[in-house]
Amino acid sequence: MLHYKTRVFLGLVFSFLVSLANLFSITALVPIFNAIGETGPIELFQIGQEDRDRQAEFEKMRDPPYFDRLQARAYSVKLWANAQVQGKSSREVVITLCAVVLPIYLLKLLCLTIAFYCIGTAGLMAVRDLRMELYAKLNELGLNHFTENQTGFIMSRIINDAESVGRNLSSEFQEGLVDLLYIVTHLAFLAIISWKMLVLAVVAIPILSSPVARFARKIRGAAKGQQERLADLGAHIHEILSGIRVIRAFSMQRFEMGRFQQANQRLYQDTFRGHYYHQVGPALTELVATIAVVGFLSWAAYEIYKDHITRGQFFAFAFALIFLMRPIKQVSILVNLTSAAMSAGQRIFELLDTPVAIVEKPNPIRLRTLENQIEYRNVSFAYPGTGRTVLSNINLTVRKGETVSFVGASGAGKSTLMDLLPRFFDTDSGQILIDGHDLRDFALRDLRTAIGIVTQNIFLFHTSIKENISYGRLDIPMERIIEVARAANAHDFISELPQGYETSVGEYGVMLSGGQKQRIAIARAILLDPPILVFDEATSALDNESEKLVHEAMERLLFGRTVFIIAHRLSSVYRSNQIFVMEQGQIVERGTHEELLAVGEVYRKLHEMQFQE
Repeated sequence: MLHYKTRVFLGLVFSFLVSLANLFSITALVPIFNAIGETGPIELFQIGQEDRDRQAEFEKMRDPPYFDRLQARAYSVKLWANAQVQGKSSREVVITLCAVVLPIYLLKLLCLTIAFYCIGTAGLMAVRDLRMELYAKLNELGLNHFTENQTGFIMSRIINDAESVGRNLSSEFQEGLVDLLYIVTHLAFLAIISWKMLVLAVVAIPILSSPVARFARKIRGAAKGQQERLADLGAHIHEILSGIRVIRAFSMQRFEMGRFQQANQRLYQDTFRGHYYHQVGPALTELVATIAVVGFLSWAAYEIYKDHITRGQFFAFAFALIFLMRPIKQVSILVNLTSAAMSAGQRIFELLDTPVAIVEKPNPIRLRTLENQIEYRNVSFAYPGTGRTVLSNINLTVRKGETVSFVGASGAGKSTLMDLLPRFFDTDSGQILIDGHDLRDFALRDLRTAIGIVTQNIFLFHTSIKENISYGRLDIPMERIIEVARAANAHDFISELPQGYETSVGEYGVMLSGGQKQRIAIARAILLDPPILVFDEATSALDNESEKLVHEAMERLLFGRTVFIIAHRLSSVYRSNQIFVMEQGQIVERGTHEELLAVGEVYRKLHEMQFQE
């Protein structure tokens, strides 16, 4: 909101004008009710003997205090107003006063509109910027954050929590501000009628705020639980939709229905608790306020009976007090909503305050291309929070233009080793050097742009094939997209689709087969034209025909580049310049295919098992 302080300030000014306009319209009730039904000379404002004596003393003063000057000014205004209605009938006076009040209401409406625009737009812009800050933060966080937290929780921060804060910063904030100004100005008006009113108000305010504060704490806890249960439910639904094939394949619909019912029941309980406190809190406050109003009205009736106030003052006092009922209740509701928004804001800022593990150095080195070699030097790594070493003392060197492969059992650390290269994670010890420079010295954008990655689990966006190939690059001509698709053996099957390159691939590329998705990913990598390539078991889940087409596309892509291949099928590694065999996070054997068959015990066993298969 501080970025939009001009809008907030203008909103505050116009909100104050709204409260003053409303106060003036209520003040006008004093002369109106004093004039109604009068048959004799009309006196809009009662001027008693005490007022005349005070004015006479004021006129004798040489340097009167400021408060006395204000009283004298008010006395002059009353005299002038009373003089203006001399000789007029009661009906004429009432009509004239009503004609004066009507423009005041129009002014109030105009000021209220401007206040809502200024504060409402400032709040919504602040939430817009908050969402952008959240999105930017997600792009900075390490991959471990996304593996440790369910997707539904992360989505809930950006959508549900930001929406809750947004409502509180925009319309609800504006309404609450106006209501608060109503309370302040109108209580001041009641105090002017009689100082005793101020004493009663001071006594009533703590009585009103005590139940509000107590229920605010309960509502804050209920709202936090509701938001957490909502995030649980969203995460569960996302998980069910993502794994719908597995659920149906194992006939687990009844089991998942039970899990969903539990999450839904917990959400119901927390939501009901929040709604209960939300309704009971204001109702209790309203009850206390009503008791206070009855007391105030009883006092006013006594004062008019004793001629301490006029009939007009009594009615103005009564209308002002009744009018205050709604602002007091609305402020109570605003406190409750603010408590819920604070809970949501706490969750948002927990995410924003999450430390970023992968940080770019100031003034980083620009990485244009690979000149000489890539070196892993004494590299060790453990995933954050696990304490289990995944890679231990890895040493290897890959020269420019070489193709190297990593083989071994699942969990040996092959994919983790490659995740360190684009700095998805940083090493715990040791270094990874490109042309003698530590990875951490390079600009992250340059580093990741220089590395093309094709994995087994290809992610395609829910858009057209053309946009998936040219991902994020709107300036790529269609001829170039077709060219890279041909090189990836993808053009033929794309051309056979109903809308060709404009065909939507569906969510996660569900409209395409595994081999087709792999070839789209290879086309995307060819278009990127990186000097370094990583293939992470890119063909392990393909049938023989698809594997052949993907291998042909890979051969075209490999030419002139430095390539890292993580392979399950040894048919992918025969022509590698070096093959590294990994076990339990360590390189246990290295050499060419022929060398490892001759002297490599682990590699030879892997080869024999696949050959027998």
